[in-house]
Amino acid sequence: MTTAARPTWAPAKGGNEQGGTRIFGPSQKYSSRDLAAHTALKPRKDGQDTQDELQKRNLRDELEERERRHFSSKDKVYDDRDRRKGASTALLLEGTKRDAEDRLAPKNVDADDSDVDVKSEDESDDDDDDEDDAEALMAELERIKKERAEEKLRKDRQMQEEELKVKEAELIRGNPLLNNATSFNVKRRWDDDVVFKNQTRGETKAPKRFINDTIRNDFHRKFLQKYMK
Repeated sequence: MTTAARPTWAPAKGGNEQGGTRIFGPSQKYSSRDLAAHTALKPRKDGQDTQDELQKRNLRDELEERERRHFSSKDKVYDDRDRRKGASTALLLEGTKRDAEDRLAPKNVDADDSDVDVKSEDESDDDDDDEDDAEALMAELERIKKERAEEKLRKDRQMQEEELKVKEAELIRGNPLLNNATSFNVKRRWDDDVVFKNQTRGETKAPKRFINDTIRNDFHRKFLQKYMK
């Protein structure tokens, strides 16, 4: 920023002092912005880790205590996690064992036992019914997918036909040779059939003349006719 508009301590003078030959003495005036500020550091108060407080504290013991608490809490978390994991593993193993027992066929039952045969036949019938239901559902799903695809194709084809029709209509309207509504006649103005139009069409206008005489020219005669008659 320029300082040309700011006042100076020693104003410029003419004569022998002009041109920088003037000798200045030390000024006894100071600006408030030139004075030193913040000459002292902000001291710490009690409770803000002063030198005396740090000398009285045992930092090594505090660090070891914090580490001990941290690792003890970490071990507790790991113990809880291992306990939960062991319980879930036991439940999983028990469930798999029960499933395996249910799947295994009893070997001590005779082959001629009617209950076993009826059970196996019922299970086979249920499996067949489930397979039939699954096949029916898959067939229904395929049919629905096919219908949706056909419907989408039909809509796309219909949309393309509509767009083509719109474009053809725009082209026909833009071509005056194909547009029957377009005529090459000059359009009538809105004021062609008004009452007070072209009333002075039959009147003859006097031609303008130039006469280099202020007394005999047309303007002077019109002025006299209007105001001096």
